[in-house]
Amino acid sequence: MEVGRAIYNILKNDNAVSQTVGTRISPNVMSQTSAFPFIVYDVASDSPDDVKDTTAPLDEIKVMISGYAEDYNTASKLANYIRTALDRKSGNYYGVDVQSINFDGYDDIFDDDSGADGIYRKSLGFTMRITNSLNNIYSTEFDGVDDYVDIDSAASTISSTAGSISVWAKLGNMASSGNFFRVQVDGSNLIHLFYLASSDEIRFGYNGGGSATIATITDSIENDGNWHHLVGTWSTSANEIKIYLDGTLKDTTSSLNTLTGTFSAAGIGWNLTSNYYLGNIDEVSVFNAALSASDVTDIYNSGYPATLGNYSTLTSWWKMGDGATYPTIPDDSSNSNNGTLTNGSSADFVADVPEG
Repeated sequence: MEVGRAIYNILKNDNAVSQTVGTRISPNVMSQTSAFPFIVYDVASDSPDDVKDTTAPLDEIKVMISGYAEDYNTASKLANYIRTALDRKSGNYYGVDVQSINFDGYDDIFDDDSGADGIYRKSLGFTMRITNSLNNIYSTEFDGVDDYVDIDSAASTISSTAGSISVWAKLGNMASSGNFFRVQVDGSNLIHLFYLASSDEIRFGYNGGGSATIATITDSIENDGNWHHLVGTWSTSANEIKIYLDGTLKDTTSSLNTLTGTFSAAGIGWNLTSNYYLGNIDEVSVFNAALSASDVTDIYNSGYPATLGNYSTLTSWWKMGDGATYPTIPDDSSNSNNGTLTNGSSADFVADVPEG
């Protein structure tokens, strides 16, 4: 659980704290060469949730946060800033849904060696209550030969008027083209997010009526060893298709061919007949709206996947291993559009995920 990252984000984005310590906020211990003042935080303990691979509905976590300074007044002020920044805080921070943060009290305040070293510390205890946290442990690894995920049941829930596909991917060394996600309309027309090997490009678009509308990412990310966030959006009212890479808009079409009909089939990791993907895929989601740029930035979340339950337009969300029992990949949205991993095994659920 990324509780430490949540704490860091809250403190770093608080004006009083940042004006005092800048970014000198560290887990467990601070470098001996660091300037004063600074903050050290420690996730001291959490109550067991009795769940191995998923997050319980509510976790209670004990946190200690210490402010260090070279004089008593600065240490005291910093402690007050920390308390004000965190106490009764709620919201989503770095993929962690915080129900509440409660101040428990000052654990200690001391002058090290009676001021001989000029180091003062004031420590504060907090209890964090976490709900609907994103506990992302697994992704699905595809072999590029015949592995794919059948998600046909999700096709009918996708709107042809407007929508978005969000995928986290770590591409392997692709010898040929491969599809991240594809959905078919009336048996022939389709929307798909795919890698085109001939030009080393990521493309998202709609093929229909004998022509194609495509938005393209030209950044080379094949086999770079990194996780990347891809989002494709379409809107018939705006008459455009967009594609994003790692939270940044990369391309927008100026025209969208007429998109009508009913989606009938869908898949992850292939084009429904071939073009098998090689690499890892995680946190695949579908929305019945064209996500805004700020939505995409929030979901990208500085490289650590965010929870999606607060998006009313979410129609499917496959975590690609978390909570899965082979061959079923559950849908974490309210629609229960479970996927089926085909030609793979439980060993394809691997502990390799985006970590920011």
